[in-house]
Amino acid sequence: MAIVSVRSVVMIAVSLLVIAIVLPLGLGYLATADEYLVSNVSGNEIYLADVIDPSVITILTILIPILAVIGIAIGFISMKD
Repeated sequence: MAIVSVRSVVMIAVSLLVIAIVLPLGLGYLATADEYLVSNVSGNEIYLADVIDPSVITILTILIPILAVIGIAIGFISMKD
């Protein structure tokens, strides 16, 4: 049976809390990119969706949650016996 330290539990809890707060904000920002105006170098305002390719938005909204879960699993779950 694996022994889990208090430090590991706290680190997992803080990581999940940060992910639970930051990830939906970023994904929501990417999902509604056609509503946000950004300024380019010359000062012109253009929609964020015109700058970001839709395939990039789709890949990020699918891969970011999967990679976050994999990263937590690799970082905190030990394979020792």
